Amino acid sequence: MAATDSPVCANQGTLILGIVDNDEITLRSLAREIKELIPAVRIAWLTSSGAEAVRKALGPVKPNIVLVDMSMEDMPGLMVCRRIRQRTDQVKLLAMTSFSLEVYRERAVRAGTQGIVSKSSEPDIIRGLLAMARNETYGDTFESAALSHIRLRSAPQMQQDLLSGRETQVMDLVSEGLDDRQIAAQLNIAEPTVRKHAQTVMRKLQVHNRVQAVLRWLGKYEL
Repeated sequence: MAATDSPVCANQGTLILGIVDNDEITLRSLAREIKELIPAVRIAWLTSSGAEAVRKALGPVKPNIVLVDMSMEDMPGLMVCRRIRQRTDQVKLLAMTSFSLEVYRERAVRAGTQGIVSKSSEPDIIRGLLAMARNETYGDTFESAALSHIRLRSAPQMQQDLLSGRETQVMDLVSEGLDDRQIAAQLNIAEPTVRKHAQTVMRKLQVHNRVQAVLRWLGKYEL
């Protein structure tokens, strides 16, 4: 896609972007590619910290869009989105994941985002950002920033928000059907560590087995 194919026109509004991604190299590469394809974009800030992303998004100089990686180490991306959305409707949130979009879609909706894109698809990211710049949602099931803010501003913390970044990654892979050996290989950790994370997740989610944990993780099981 050429940069001229994706201009931010006057009627689309200004695109001032914040980006949070767990990997510093990916973060800089994303910013460079987005700037090349949307020349009018202004990158307000980049961070690999979920906690810092929340502070910056709520600070005195706000971006109007924040692109949020779902797999963060210090604070899961869904928690980043929920904390921003509970406090403000002035920032649009675009979730980004390298995992299956279907795994995250409904949770991203509940976390107050306005769309979700594949981290491995540059055109998808650009289309999502341009939709945000036009004050549109990127996907039929997503709410506007204003509506999701009203829904979340008094909502209690979700149990899923209590999971660490690594526990979130383990649950994403368990939900995709991977076994402990495959998860250990993909995350470069030991199999006993995978099992320990899974046990901690079950305790935090207040379930008795992995099947219930997966269903709770996917929003299909309630106490």
